[in-house]
Amino acid sequence: MALVEYAREGVIGRLTLNRPEAGNAVSPEFVADLAKAIDLACADPVRAILIDARGANFSLGGDVRHLAAAGNDVANVLRDMATRFHEAQLKLCELPLPIVSAVQGNAIGGGFGLALSADFILCADTARFSTGYSRLGLSADAGVSYFLTRALGARRATALLISSRFLSAEEARTIGIVDDIVSEADLQGKAMAFADQLASGATSAYAAIKRLTDAASRSGLADHLDREATEIVALAAADQVPGAIDAIATRQQPVFQG
Repeated sequence: MALVEYAREGVIGRLTLNRPEAGNAVSPEFVADLAKAIDLACADPVRAILIDARGANFSLGGDVRHLAAAGNDVANVLRDMATRFHEAQLKLCELPLPIVSAVQGNAIGGGFGLALSADFILCADTARFSTGYSRLGLSADAGVSYFLTRALGARRATALLISSRFLSAEEARTIGIVDDIVSEADLQGKAMAFADQLASGATSAYAAIKRLTDAASRSGLADHLDREATEIVALAAADQVPGAIDAIATRQQPVFQG
C-alpha cells in the first residue's frame, strides 16, 4: 500500500495520506509516494483536488524517529527530504485547480505545510495546528513560513514559528487559516461535497484568480491592473462566458465546462 494514495472520484482527484499507524509522519518513503501521487493528479483531467488523511491525525510532520536514527547525518537527510517534498508540493500548488484540505487531529510541521498548500481548509472541531520546527531547533520547510506570512503577515507568522504553539480549530479559523469547522464524523463527506461544488464551477476562472493572487505581492499596481485586464478579457473570450452571463441575467444556473 502506498503511503500517499491517489484516486479519482468522479471529477475529483483525491490525495490521501495513508500512514495512519505513524500519524502520517513524513519519511523518505512517504515523500516518494507523495511525489508519485501528485504526478498522477497532475496527469489526470480532474476539476478539483481533495487532500485528506486516514487515521487520528492529518500528519505529525517529520518522522522524528527516522531523523533521530540519522544522528550527525541529519542535515543531509533533511536536505534530501525537503528537496523532494518541495518539488512535489510545487507541482501541486501550480495545478490550475481548486484544492481543498480536510484536516483531523494534529497537523504539524510538514503536515501543516501540506494542508496550507490548499486554497481551502476544512477541519474537524478537534483539529490542532502547529509549526513544530523550533521545538527541534529548526526553522521551517514545506512552505510553512511562506503560507503563514501570506495569510497572517510577517509578525504573526514569526510568532507562530518561534513559539511552535498549537492552534485550536477555532483559533485557526479566527485568524484566517481555516475556512470551516465541522464535526469529525462529517469531515470527509463535507469536504468531498465542497470539492464537488467547486468542481462544478468555473475552474478556468479559478485558475486565473490563483495566478492573480499569487502575482499580487510581486507586482506594482499598474502592472497588476494590466494583468487583471489580460486575464478577464481572455476568460470573456471563451465560448462559455456569454452563456453564463445570459443564464445569470435570466435567473438560471450557469453550467461550466472549464
